[in-house]
Amino acid sequence: MGGVHFRSDSHFIAGAEKDVKSLVEFAGLNKNSRLLDWGCGAGRLAVGIRYKFGRIADYHGVDVQPRLLNWASKNLTAPGYRFTLIDVTHRYYNPDGATSPSALPTPDSSVDIVYAYSVFSHLDGKDVEVYLRAINSALVPGGRGWFTLFVEDDVPPESENPADYGPIEWKVPLHCVRFQRAHFEQMCSAAGLRVEHFEYGQETTVRVFTWWPSKN
Repeated sequence: MGGVHFRSDSHFIAGAEKDVKSLVEFAGLNKNSRLLDWGCGAGRLAVGIRYKFGRIADYHGVDVQPRLLNWASKNLTAPGYRFTLIDVTHRYYNPDGATSPSALPTPDSSVDIVYAYSVFSHLDGKDVEVYLRAINSALVPGGRGWFTLFVEDDVPPESENPADYGPIEWKVPLHCVRFQRAHFEQMCSAAGLRVEHFEYGQETTVRVFTWWPSKN
């Protein structure tokens, strides 16, 4: 659950531990942190946080996919861990969603860290702009975000399912949305976020950046 690269238990857990380690190093994740796992799927990150810390002040996982979210809620809900199903429209994952992208399901200035693994990879630019502003609203002053997405330097500002990009044949709507790096940085800046760190390399089976935007 969580993609073909996490089908085995060992890969699922190892990926969670790796991301938690990075969140500790770059985003200051600790036992007192309030973290929003936006696009939590089956709760992979929650497993890693529990292994590392036992619990944190608040882990809140949200997703639009009932099957994965229900599994996480049934098996991982505990003191410090909660899950919320949101019925937001998405052309592939939730085409009949009741609401359009807008705010995140958390009060303003209520979280220290927003984690979004492979969420921006499947959103068009219009929705990305909406959610970047929502992330800025959700974060406390000095809060951090951890995002993965497809970005390159010498490409158009935005491309959906670009041909001959990566080892996968993109077939479904929003299977891969790739952004020009400068364009994505501009969207972050317009939303009040500052890119502090990025890593370019292999994340799962395709090329991505990992970003550490902080609230200005």
